[in-house]
Amino acid sequence: MLVRYRKDYQKIAMGLLSLVPELRNYNRFNEELTAALANDYPIYLWKDQEDNHFIAVAIVEEGEYSLLLRRISFTPSERSGRNVFDLLTALQERYPGKRLMGTLRNQPLITTWERYHER
Repeated sequence: MLVRYRKDYQKIAMGLLSLVPELRNYNRFNEELTAALANDYPIYLWKDQEDNHFIAVAIVEEGEYSLLLRRISFTPSERSGRNVFDLLTALQERYPGKRLMGTLRNQPLITTWERYHER
């Protein structure tokens, strides 16, 4: 389930961002979250419906016709295609009429999801 970020989710979001290899340094994932908030980028947490725990974070940038997935991070045990694809589908449903796009780093994930989603 997609949940919009709130201030009381800060530690959860930072913990999930700390799982991104290039953000492992505390200051770096803290900067990522601070920059997203400063730029008014929507931040979403993904809650596992089975055990009701947050298992992912996604930072997006909304454009006129597109939704750019700037950052995505899952807990190591929840990085299955099903979880990732469910989160991407929920984002697409949250922003109907906008094309979901990725950065150079995560575009292959978006492309794979689009192929799967078209079936």
